[in-house]
Amino acid sequence: MKEPRKPLKHHLHDYFFPHERNQYRPHLFSSASIAALVVAVVMFESAYLVQTKFVFFNTDFLASVLPATLAALTNQDRAMNNLSGVTEDPLLDQAAQAAALDMAAKGYFAHVSPDGKTPWYWLEQVGYTYSYAGQNLAVNFTDSENVESAWMASAPHRANIMKPQYTHIGFGTANGMYEGRMTTFVVEFFATPAAAAEKTALATPAVPAKTALATPAPKAPTSTSPVKVLGSQVDQPGAAASAPASASPNWLARLLASPLNTLIAIFSILFSVIAAAGIIAILMRMKVPHPSVLVGSALVLALIGISTLFNFELAGPVQLNAQPASVEAALP
Repeated sequence: MKEPRKPLKHHLHDYFFPHERNQYRPHLFSSASIAALVVAVVMFESAYLVQTKFVFFNTDFLASVLPATLAALTNQDRAMNNLSGVTEDPLLDQAAQAAALDMAAKGYFAHVSPDGKTPWYWLEQVGYTYSYAGQNLAVNFTDSENVESAWMASAPHRANIMKPQYTHIGFGTANGMYEGRMTTFVVEFFATPAAAAEKTALATPAVPAKTALATPAPKAPTSTSPVKVLGSQVDQPGAAASAPASASPNWLARLLASPLNTLIAIFSILFSVIAAAGIIAILMRMKVPHPSVLVGSALVLALIGISTLFNFELAGPVQLNAQPASVEAALP
């Protein structure tokens, strides 16, 4: 006669809590479970390394998932500050991609290229006319959330993200050598199309423009000094028309564009569950638990801890240019 199946709560009780039925040895700490956990940690770690060290550098995968993810993160930050969202613009994507490819090919990290090209050169190359424009840069990309956090933690870059006049956004990425290592360059362009500002400027009294010019200073490839950019600024070029915000990417795209944060979240859950089960095993018996509980939990927790530290060390911090670039152009 077939034995009745155990209720789910019995399985969970056997798996996580020590009691007489499992001989005070939670099944979570059985040899098979510990082996499965070790294999799972190794597989997650391997998947992360393959994605960040092979897929990112050898395919167009990053370019396919990063722009929408960074645009969504930007709009989240703007919404938290009661600002309208920005929408991704194909022309800005093209300009950002061209700028990123130039940095990757020539090994510099600056708003102004060694041969004197300013950020606005790339906008002109794609035929983009603007009333406002700005550029943020980042290098050593491994995670979209880390890039956005780094920009938001820098007051000048945050000011670019939070500028209320901006209505459009674009991104570009490129892989290349920088400071002796292969890395990923990220370029972010903000802009307000001139046509959009012209429409609202018709209802705005003209204000004489006060123009200030900054002379561009090309930067050596390995320099980290602030960059001065060329731009003209006016007091009131006209209010910017709002644009519909870009559609948010699906959850899978966001996870894949933020591999480090995704891996850390998975490891944190595993670490918390295993640590909690080990503590419960000790507290419920009020004495030293079965040796497998101590050895198994210590092994998996140590593996997770070492993997996490290794990943942070391998990724390194996101590097930003000392200053972002922004410009306001007088309306014709």
